[in-house]
Amino acid sequence: MAFLVWPFAIAGAIGASIPLIIHFLNRERARRLVFSTVRFIQMSHQTNVQRHKLKRLLLLLMRILMLILLGFAFARPYFAQDAASAPELGGVRNAVIILDTSYSMLYGDVFDTAKQEAIKRLEGLDNADAVALILSADKVKKVLPIDSERNHIKSAIDNAEPTYYTTDYLDAIQTSQEILNSVVVGLKQIYLIGDLQKTGWDNFLDTDRLASDIDIEFVNVGVEQSNNLAITDMNVPPVVLIEQKDTELVARIHNYGTEIVENLNVTLFIDDNKVESTEIDIEAESSFDAAFNMRIDLESKSVHTGWVEIESDELEIDNRQYFTVQSMKSIRVHCVNGEQRSTEIEDETFYLTKALNNTGGEGAPIIFTESTTIPSADSIEQFDVIIIANLVRISSTEAERIKDYVNQGGTLLITVGDQVDSSGYQQLLGTTDTSLMPCTLMQAVGDPIGKDEFQVIASVDYRHPIFATFSNPNHGDFGKGRFYRYFQAVPTPEAAVIASFDDGNPVLIEKMYGNGRVLCFTSSIDREWNDLPIHGVYLPFLHETIRYLAIAHGTDTPDNVVGDGIEYKGSKDTAGEEVAIFDPNKTEVRKTLNDQGNLFYENTDIPGIYSIHSSGVSPHYFVINVDSVESDLTTRNAEELTSMLVGSNETERGPVEITPEIEQEYREGVEKNQGIATYILLAVFALAISEMFLANRV
Repeated sequence: MAFLVWPFAIAGAIGASIPLIIHFLNRERARRLVFSTVRFIQMSHQTNVQRHKLKRLLLLLMRILMLILLGFAFARPYFAQDAASAPELGGVRNAVIILDTSYSMLYGDVFDTAKQEAIKRLEGLDNADAVALILSADKVKKVLPIDSERNHIKSAIDNAEPTYYTTDYLDAIQTSQEILNSVVVGLKQIYLIGDLQKTGWDNFLDTDRLASDIDIEFVNVGVEQSNNLAITDMNVPPVVLIEQKDTELVARIHNYGTEIVENLNVTLFIDDNKVESTEIDIEAESSFDAAFNMRIDLESKSVHTGWVEIESDELEIDNRQYFTVQSMKSIRVHCVNGEQRSTEIEDETFYLTKALNNTGGEGAPIIFTESTTIPSADSIEQFDVIIIANLVRISSTEAERIKDYVNQGGTLLITVGDQVDSSGYQQLLGTTDTSLMPCTLMQAVGDPIGKDEFQVIASVDYRHPIFATFSNPNHGDFGKGRFYRYFQAVPTPEAAVIASFDDGNPVLIEKMYGNGRVLCFTSSIDREWNDLPIHGVYLPFLHETIRYLAIAHGTDTPDNVVGDGIEYKGSKDTAGEEVAIFDPNKTEVRKTLNDQGNLFYENTDIPGIYSIHSSGVSPHYFVINVDSVESDLTTRNAEELTSMLVGSNETERGPVEITPEIEQEYREGVEKNQGIATYILLAVFALAISEMFLANRV
């Protein structure tokens, strides 16, 4: 036994002599009395004296013992070996248990085995040891600190569930180091329990090595030879034009096993209905693409949800990937004509109308309408593409209507001409990076009458969907068109130039605005400022532009993974309204749109189809998939990981230098955990109560 404050033990021992001294000072002395007949008196007196002496002796012993125990209690005793004789400061351990909860742990019964191993490590610790728990996966982490009660940690392990996130061991180890670095006294131990998946260590750096006083034990609960199939990627058309041929959805399936898989069934579902199935063979450790024809009987215009799935295996969560797709029977284009002429060929939209009404039987049908003013708020939403052709001016009301239309996902093509008031466009549609216009229109240059000088399109971004068709030889030469007049323009910071003249001035500029996009063509769409309409590239160029804009109208982000936040963009008209959000389990959450009619939704912890519902508007769907990087169950060797984190030079991991401060903190920790002083004080209290009752009977 040792004492934290040993002088109190000496004081208790000295204090124990006080009752003894008082006892001897107050001892009664015998007196002689003479009686005639003393036989019966002697017998009675002798019995009473013996009882009295026994009680007084017991009282004396109890008082001595109380003072000794009181001194011992204040001296704070504890049982432990001397800290100076223990190279690691005694037997007290500070342990952190890391339990992997990533979705690869769903393979077979791996997670149940991991929980059993965690309980085993917990029960293997002594009562004096301190323990913390970390339930770890990428982006989600639950930490029970090192001073948590043992029962709470055991309950947390028993109730732990695997997540749908990927593995991130390094973050958990860094958190463990932070916990253990706050501890000065005792052994420091990390137990990492998981499948030791290789992808969980991809971001390891030498700076992530453990401190020299921390040991780590890897408990590998993974299957030695796992066989897993997973859908790792999908190529989904954002819009299915129903009359168009050869629109495909392609799903890539990877075989992570060591054996060939034959006759694997792959199935496409749309709107909860089975659409098509196919069987494929996949070589070991390789991929295969399963293609499905998207020419199906869908509504004329609607957003559809679906998924592709493969047959079940030991890890089912990566056997399905979700998507959304929009179907269209036709593309509805409306043109606002800024220069209607009595002579048809001189009309601003003459060539535009001829080109869009000529689909050649191969492309999607285009329903073309036109007017001289911006459509009303009620009717503008029905169009997939709005074209503003050489419109002289736009009112402030019309400008707000166009902004709302594009912000909600509409698309706009602006073409210029001799009627355009550029200052009015800039004033109402803006020139900043948050405005609708993709550029600042400076001034019109060139002579369309004399035609002595001209520019040609010299630079085209063939990576852009509009021009991708023209990248092959003999598929159209834009350099043949002559441009006699155009507007000089300066793109806004957020805009992209996708075609330019030979003098460097932009021809076609694109910009995202809210959920939609805007294209600006810096010359006229007819022959007044250029002769492009009489060249062969004019018709396919317009068709590709309209198709690109129409598809962009229905585009959704198909590659969100678990944990990604989703931004929903509405309109200012819906600002402050409450919407209902349903997750894949049909659990409802209510959210309020901000002052722009938008919201940001973060609770995407499970894969599947989510929907946002508001009054008077069709539901908005978005999908969340698991990150397929977790599907590769390849593990790393525990010895390799130990060498990586601890280092091969064990001499670097020597014992802790025992300073007086560390030794004192060690003793205080041991004494606090044992709590002997508390029990001694309880004994003193019990003796005091007993002494009080006994003293009243003496």
